[in-house]
Amino acid sequence: MSETGSGRVGLAIAMLVVTPLFWAGHSVVGRIIANEIPTFSLVSLRWLAAFVLFMLFVHRRVWAERWLVIKYWRYVLMTSLIGPTLFPMFLYAGLKTTTVTNTSIIQALVPAMVPVLAWLFLRDRVRIWQIIGIAISMFGVSLIIAKGHPENLTAVDFVPGDFLILAGFTAWSMYTVAIRMKPSEMHANTLLAAGMAIAGVVTLPLWIMEAANGEVIPMTAEAWWAIGYILLFPTLLAYYFYNHAISVVGPTKAGLASHLVPPLGILLGVIFLNEQLHGYHAASFAAVIIGVTMAIVGGRAAKTKALP
Repeated sequence: MSETGSGRVGLAIAMLVVTPLFWAGHSVVGRIIANEIPTFSLVSLRWLAAFVLFMLFVHRRVWAERWLVIKYWRYVLMTSLIGPTLFPMFLYAGLKTTTVTNTSIIQALVPAMVPVLAWLFLRDRVRIWQIIGIAISMFGVSLIIAKGHPENLTAVDFVPGDFLILAGFTAWSMYTVAIRMKPSEMHANTLLAAGMAIAGVVTLPLWIMEAANGEVIPMTAEAWWAIGYILLFPTLLAYYFYNHAISVVGPTKAGLASHLVPPLGILLGVIFLNEQLHGYHAASFAAVIIGVTMAIVGGRAAKTKALP
């Protein structure tokens, strides 16, 4: 691999390490405000504001490629609906009744779903070392969830909201695969900007409906700090980093970023909330890192055909 190619892969991997930090905070913040801020209002405001801010930096590129958005409107609409629109709608709705722990369990399924979808739709091959790596990292995630005692996994209570969370992460897995199919002549920022606009506009009538029913965003410091965090980190930065990483290392490897969320969430709790670090946490960190590393180096990213 050339030096330039190595640099691109290194940057993509760095993005895949930072992005789960944003996701870890997203689940926590989303759970805190799930019953305070109406679901559709949050999704619509999130994407409309993100679109305005993002366009300040990419408006020239997007305007120059506006005809590509029209040409590939079916693909743009599909990715916008399954990723920016459906995923957060299911996530926020599910977090109203479920827990961050249950969400972490379900999110751990993403790296297993992505290779299957990538094989079905893109005919991407998964190498044996990648399969072993995924299994090891899933074991690491289960250590955290079970607190070092496997029997705890059977004691987890699932609630109706978990089905919404599962639907959300299924949509996210499909989005991960679909991004790899981006038309080669369309810049990733153009697709992302279009997705932000579509998600914001599609959910706007639902925001209006909530407001008409008296469900409004509370004018409190906590609510707006939470919205600010969601807008900057898991929206603008995470989507940009994740989409770029998919284009470099492929959907199967990028999907493994989900396994980094639980251990990084624990680490944030230790640093900022003075939570205690246990031996099973260290074992989990090691298993996740080993598994993710094996899956990333276990084969080159498949050369996926873009849309003609």
